[in-house]
Amino acid sequence: MTSLILDTTGDSTFLAWAEKGSILSETLILEGRQLSKVLLPSISAILQGNTPDYIAIGTGPGSFTGSRVGGIVALTFAYAWKIPLVSFSSALLPKVEEIASVTYQKFLSGDLSPQIELVYISPSP
Repeated sequence: MTSLILDTTGDSTFLAWAEKGSILSETLILEGRQLSKVLLPSISAILQGNTPDYIAIGTGPGSFTGSRVGGIVALTFAYAWKIPLVSFSSALLPKVEEIASVTYQKFLSGDLSPQIELVYISPSP
């Protein structure tokens, strides 16, 4: 079982390719405001023509715009490939191996999210 792990809620974007709960490849994108331009090519590069069995998506807390970009990309791929989404808390970063393990166990247990439940936290004034 392979997965694409995606988190766009922070200052940087994290992508990983995992198999059976272990990270095989990972990428950190530091583009910030240029995320929409580099996200799809970065996903294509990490997948190398493969289709994952599921997508793990970071749900925040974090950036509202980053969450929307990542959420739409994940939902679009999941719909097109007819694969499930598994959510994880972005607070787990940078524990990448733990994210891969947790999402793999959620996938095996059937604890799948039919839709992304994004969490937004705005900074206090």
